[in-house]
Amino acid sequence: DVAPSPANKLQFCQGAVAEMADSDIYEAIERYSNQGSIAYVHFRNVRGKVPRYHEVFVDEGDVDMIKALRIYRKHNFDGVLVPDHTPQIECGAPWHAGMAYALGWMNAAMTMLERE
Repeated sequence: DVAPSPANKLQFCQGAVAEMADSDIYEAIERYSNQGSIAYVHFRNVRGKVPRYHEVFVDEGDVDMIKALRIYRKHNFDGVLVPDHTPQIECGAPWHAGMAYALGWMNAAMTMLERE
């Protein structure tokens, strides 16, 4: 509101907003995506609220990620969704495996929504 411009957009950390004590993640996504104010989403899930929260896999936290995707889609969000702070999987490439899991889940979810 201080400097309105189509060039001013958010790097919206969905996980950080979700873990805030008094936040409503769905209302925040609704508000900012409706304004066209989001350029980049850290698409991650958490369980709990500050100060007791944990970053979890995209499909196992408190946030209904399909509901979140539906809100972004409703407002024609065309920015970037990136898995962020993805938990590691015990294997030879723990970070890569965690990212692969998140990206595969995201691809499947978005494909499902496109077919609705």
